[in-house]
Amino acid sequence: MDNDIFANNSIVIDMGSSQMKAGFGGDDKPKLIFNSYIGRPKYKALPVANSQEFYVGNQITDSTRGMMKIKYPYQRGVIKDMNEMDQLWKYTFQELHGNPKECPILLTEPPYASQSQKVEIAKQFFESYNCPALFFAVSGVISLFASGKTTGVILDVGDTVSQSIPIYDGFYIQHSAQRVDLAGRDVTENLNNLLRRAGYTFTTTAEYEIIKKVKEKRCFLSPAMIGEDKFQEERKIKDQYMLPDNSTIELSFEKQRAPEILMCPEKYGLELNSIPEILANSIQKVDLDLRKPLYSEIVLTGGTSMMQGFPERLIGEVKRLVPKEAKVKIWAPPERITLSWQGGSILSHLASFKSMWILKKEFEDEGERILIKKQL
Repeated sequence: MDNDIFANNSIVIDMGSSQMKAGFGGDDKPKLIFNSYIGRPKYKALPVANSQEFYVGNQITDSTRGMMKIKYPYQRGVIKDMNEMDQLWKYTFQELHGNPKECPILLTEPPYASQSQKVEIAKQFFESYNCPALFFAVSGVISLFASGKTTGVILDVGDTVSQSIPIYDGFYIQHSAQRVDLAGRDVTENLNNLLRRAGYTFTTTAEYEIIKKVKEKRCFLSPAMIGEDKFQEERKIKDQYMLPDNSTIELSFEKQRAPEILMCPEKYGLELNSIPEILANSIQKVDLDLRKPLYSEIVLTGGTSMMQGFPERLIGEVKRLVPKEAKVKIWAPPERITLSWQGGSILSHLASFKSMWILKKEFEDEGERILIKKQL
């Protein structure tokens, strides 16, 4: 193996539907975190204006977002538009001052990523960027790695997807992994619907981002499911929230009700398993003699898991779904929003990991087969 390939630090990119996190292997935290969307101007610019065809990440500010049509090219673990995704990756390299021709690149992926998508990404990195080496790491596996555990369940609650991934003694138990298309974006949409009923209208893609901010700053989960009478009491408590244009909206029970969709989606017309259900189901699909340590090593990751009250509510809901003798323990590391990236940073920096990298020549010679051969 050509050691010159590893003369430079690897670039680690955690691809998320809401945010991308990027930095260099061996670092403690990512150097770059930005919203994983593309903004295109809605209006024709005057000839004297300094206008671009599209804007990426931190190029889109609160003051300019209203003039943009916002689009997310990566949703529910699937790339919707490779050309737009290409712009996110190029922006990443530019902001990191990292040359993809000189650095091995580790990308995170969900456990259900399609082989065809991996091939398409590999072609983009090897053929368009001339990347010397590439690796796809399952986000849940490396998140547990970053937490210092080798046995446990990663519950990753992101923006568009939630997934529960059991790992035993370092082995990812693939058949037991569970996922549901229910996550933070559903809370945002639920909050928007509730605010619409209260007389507030947010319709554009830019205004959707405002609702997302309201969710992040004000929404919380109650310790247990509450009845309609309690929600009616909450209506009396008003909370003023200032919008970017200095106008205000009044929030009351919406703050508490919007996140309930994660715990009881059927109440909102969704025929989906709840977050506690996918967690309990994933453990119960594991062989009986392996379950005990998994119940006590549940690790949270993902931005939506940062919501106030989420860990406390989750443990109560899970206990209702599993055997009474199960000792359920949930770990909620404060840095869990970047846990997957940290795992990739640690992994890519290990000397023993060098043989796992997919080299450009290997991909040219073997194609898709090498992607199957070299994976965690």
